[in-house]
Amino acid sequence: MAKTAKTAKAEEEHDHDEHDHDHDHNHDHEHEELSEEEQAQAEADVARMGDALAALDNEALRHGLDAMTEKARGELAGLLNLPRAAMHLGEALTPLVRRKLRTASPDRQLQAAFNIVQQANDETIAALGDRSEDPSKEDLEEVLPPVVEKHGAPLVTVMLAGYAASDAPCRPVMRELLETDEQFAIGEPVDVEEPASAGVANLATVDKKALEAKREQRRKAKDAKRAAEMREREVRAEAEAKRRAAVHESKRKAR
Repeated sequence: MAKTAKTAKAEEEHDHDEHDHDHDHNHDHEHEELSEEEQAQAEADVARMGDALAALDNEALRHGLDAMTEKARGELAGLLNLPRAAMHLGEALTPLVRRKLRTASPDRQLQAAFNIVQQANDETIAALGDRSEDPSKEDLEEVLPPVVEKHGAPLVTVMLAGYAASDAPCRPVMRELLETDEQFAIGEPVDVEEPASAGVANLATVDKKALEAKREQRRKAKDAKRAAEMREREVRAEAEAKRRAAVHESKRKAR
């Protein structure tokens, strides 16, 4: 479930930065023909992905939106044909995104899904490590509990359904988890609110200074996090070097 595989097919029309990768990927598969059974399965996977998105309640959807990076927010705005400023509407954003998701094409739904579950996906990939490209069911059962605890089963369900609907190598395992693990059962779709005044019409009232302050706050937090992670890596590397030196010394003395 490498990051580049998660939306390889869907990103073809949207993400020009990965154009070459998508072109190569499509070239590899453009001559493959699906059997009727495979086609039916693919259509069922796409439908389930849409159902998983539609079943996200306000809390789960808000959690996913709040956890996105600024880049992901911009991508989601583009996918849903929203002004970038709309991504800072606060409480009004959740019903707006829900309404846009419900009418989006499957390709855009897939890309949007991975933006919304970005943090849960990144944490799952990090926990899997070298196994992330094509994890087994046991691998996922090992690493998913803390992700579910932190982000909730509905968002993790969207992540699994997204992979099952993509062309990632891990899609059969994701499909199996969705079909066998009750915590990833997809509920009923949440009603779409019809906000007459809370949507794009109110964009003009968004305080630009407040938006910039939020962006600056996020930049500072990101820089602090990056510095902390760098320091943590340095400490780990130093500790590993000392451990190896100690092992080497003990072996030398044992000779």
